[in-house]
Amino acid sequence: MIRKDLCTNLCLIRDKVSSYAKNFPNTSALLRPVEICYEICIMVKKPKHIPTSAGVYIFKKTDGTPLYVGKAGNLKNRLVFYFSRSPKSPRLQKLLVEAKKLEIVEAESEIAALIREAELIKKHLPKYNVLMRDDKNYFYAGITDEKFPRIFLTHQPYAERGLSNVESRKKPSSAFHHPPSRYIGPFTDGGALKITLRLLRRIFPYCTCKETHKRPCLNTEIGRCVGYCCYDNYGKTQRRKQQKEYLKNIHNIETVLNGKTNALLRRLKKEMRGAAKKQEYENAAVLRDQVEGLESIFAHRFVLCQPLKTHVLPADEHTERELQNLLATKREIRRIEGYDISNISGTDAVGSMVVFTRNTHGGYRPDKNQYRKFRIKTVHKISDVDMIHEVVLRRLAHLEWQCPDLIIVDGGKQQFNAVLNAIRQFSISNFQFSNKQFKIQNSKFKIPIIMALAKREEELYIKNRRLPIQLKKQLQEILHLFQRIRDESHRFAKRYHHKRREMFFKKQKGV
Repeated sequence: MIRKDLCTNLCLIRDKVSSYAKNFPNTSALLRPVEICYEICIMVKKPKHIPTSAGVYIFKKTDGTPLYVGKAGNLKNRLVFYFSRSPKSPRLQKLLVEAKKLEIVEAESEIAALIREAELIKKHLPKYNVLMRDDKNYFYAGITDEKFPRIFLTHQPYAERGLSNVESRKKPSSAFHHPPSRYIGPFTDGGALKITLRLLRRIFPYCTCKETHKRPCLNTEIGRCVGYCCYDNYGKTQRRKQQKEYLKNIHNIETVLNGKTNALLRRLKKEMRGAAKKQEYENAAVLRDQVEGLESIFAHRFVLCQPLKTHVLPADEHTERELQNLLATKREIRRIEGYDISNISGTDAVGSMVVFTRNTHGGYRPDKNQYRKFRIKTVHKISDVDMIHEVVLRRLAHLEWQCPDLIIVDGGKQQFNAVLNAIRQFSISNFQFSNKQFKIQNSKFKIPIIMALAKREEELYIKNRRLPIQLKKQLQEILHLFQRIRDESHRFAKRYHHKRREMFFKKQKGV
């Protein structure tokens, strides 16, 4: 629990607001500081004083050293969790005991909070931001060093194929998947970063094509790409002239992600006024649209969808014990398999199996070498329940695969019953059934624990439980693990489904 002496110093910083207001009286909310830094006295028993706006929160030591930096779309909703009596991981409990001060930095939007959080983590390298994540959990925006640079996301900006950052810098550029690049980050929320780039691309178009082509790409038609960067028939002289314009767009995006949006807006407005004086009205109109677009993004509260972050359970026995208590078992959970189905109205239906294994430190990680894909063969109607039944039945037939301790399916009670029926059907037709084991020759196949995770209600269906379990009430690490497995199985199934549909269309003549 947070000690009662957790509070912050008393002061409010608004000097920048007045200075911006004097210089730019007609500007929108963005030219006032995107982040307004409060240091408000907040006692544990009075969380009502916490603002409900988007922003960043910083737990600090007595001497002001940052311990943890986080962001939230609603600061009050996020911070109330820290003040509540809900179960918390040992590391989080240790953080709350060690923290003595809390600084709140309000932001105009979630995007501004995302960028501000990245700045603070990069600047201070807080102790608990490092402990609670490994290198692969942070996101970086990479910008390639090409004539027409591309923007991509990565988890490890300098590490390729298992090399350390130092070793990878010595590696020739031809060995990298991406050309030599510069990176911006770290960002904690990959989903929010993708949405931010998607919004910025509407204002500053850039290319994502992997190859050049003879016709303008679809992104060019909808205004997301300038066109000349990947168009074969565009003249070299014209392309050279337009390269500066393209590089300018990339530089503007880089400026925003580095948290210098106000400086960028001032420059764009200055250029707009200069273009208007020179009677270059088309150029001035483009600059005006860019200014309005930027102000619109940061002045409004965009709700950024947050797919679950890649999360590895901390290496402690407490978490594993909580998982066993939830499942009402003393059995060690070493291998977890997740299943999902992907189809469009029953066509090109496929299933996926993802595998998470417990490592030596007690955490759970995806083992992609053991992922499996299933093409649905026996179900020719719209029925996810029958499809999941087929997938599990076919999986059980592979006795050479390691036996799972826990099976998680994406769905509700119907999918849960489908898995149970598949296990019963397989046991009756193939094995002698006794003592909760399938016996075949001298080997044993233990019956796995079955669980279904309903997406909308976030409820868990477990065997021998009358009512579903509310996932939100569980320990945070367990919540993240289950959601991670569900989302990973969905991603893997969806990817395979898209590949099959793509193969189908390639075979069609005239397409």
